[in-house]
This record gives sequence, structure tokens and C-alpha cells, in this order.
Amino acid sequence: PHQMRPIKRVAFEGIVTRRRFYGCPVQENGVNCGVVEWVDGPWPPVLQRCLSKLLEMFHEQNCGRVLDKEKFEKELAKLKCEHERELAKLKMENDKLCIEYTKLVDDVSKMFDWQDGRVDKMVYQKQVKEKELEKKELEEKAMLEV
Repeated sequence: PHQMRPIKRVAFEGIVTRRRFYGCPVQENGVNCGVVEWVDGPWPPVLQRCLSKLLEMFHEQNCGRVLDKEKFEKELAKLKCEHERELAKLKMENDKLCIEYTKLVDDVSKMFDWQDGRVDKMVYQKQVKEKELEKKELEEKAMLEV
């Protein structure tokens, strides 16, 4: 119909797989006009049944893989979502613990500062008392000498 020389091709679908043919060279949207002239004769019926069964098994397996992949992707998306939620919870808990830890460190530092200050006062007071005692002892000695 197109008055163009046909192109030699090889079929890759169904029971005509691997049969050579001449086909129309004009392609519109991936489809030609359908004019076909077979180079090879049809496969024997036994081979056609085998090809048909193999293709059926292939499509069944392929469909199973597609369904398995979809199931896997759904499960993976669900796990990712759960992981994100759990991660967010852990981050919040970690932030709370960091705040509590910082408060604890501040409280302990204040306690040590207070203790250091108190100890310093106590040491100072003890030293003052010792000096007063020494002074009294010296005064008593001086009085005794007089």
C-alpha cells in the first residue's frame, strides 16, 4: 500500500517467535500497516504448543515478580515510615536527656562550688580560731611572765 520496499524482520512474540518475515517499513506511532509476508513456514504444532506454554510460564513468573516487587516496595515504604517515626521519637528523647544532663551537670557544679566555698570558709574560720588560741596562749604566757 505504501509502495515502499519491505524490510526483513524477526518476530519475537507468541508462537511465531524467531520466524522471519517481510514487513512494511512505514511506522506510525510504533505500529505499521500490518502487511506481512512470512519467510519461514509455521513451526510444527508440537513446537507451537511448547512455545505457547513457555511464554505462558514466563508471563506468569514475570507477573509474580512484578507483584512481589510491588509488595516489597509497599513493605519497604511502610518500614521506612516506621523507621522515620521511631527515629523522630529517639531524637526527641535524646534532646530531653541532653537537657536533663546539662541541668544535672549545672547542679553538680553549683554543689561543688558551694562546697568549695563552704570548705574555704570553714578552713578560714578554723585558721582564725587557731590564731586566736595562739594569741590567747601568748597573752597567758606573757601574763605569767609578768
